[in-house]
Amino acid sequence: MVKFPEKVLLATAALCVITSGVCIAQDTSTVILGGTGQAPHIQTVIDGVSDALTSSGVKVKVESGDSKSRSAILDEMKTSGNSILLYLTVNTMRGQRGKLLAESFVDGKKIWEEEVRGSLMAVSAEGEVQGMTKSLIEKLKKRIGGPGLPK
Repeated sequence: MVKFPEKVLLATAALCVITSGVCIAQDTSTVILGGTGQAPHIQTVIDGVSDALTSSGVKVKVESGDSKSRSAILDEMKTSGNSILLYLTVNTMRGQRGKLLAESFVDGKKIWEEEVRGSLMAVSAEGEVQGMTKSLIEKLKKRIGGPGLPK
């Protein structure tokens, strides 16, 4: 058995603490994706947006496939070390045009939003949601690489 002087052991322990601190550093490049809306529409939108952003080089982590409040996600992000949230809100009501809202938050502050409306000619809610998702993705692609959607 090799005996090390006490100073060497303390220096090694300090180095371990320092390197572990780096491992839990804040993740500023992953976009947390969450939202609210009627099922299954919110899942359709989250899946579509997540796939589009990921294929464009944006690191995305889906918070939940179910509706979850923005404040709950932002609170969880404080402990997880993430700083970017893309929050989606899907509103579909019979007899009215649907609305899809994307809001980007960095460190809990809203920095931009994009909104799209459904078609008056939509035959079904599912078709309307798919059309709104496609329109939103086109708008989001223009923001990739900027604040709220880092590559």
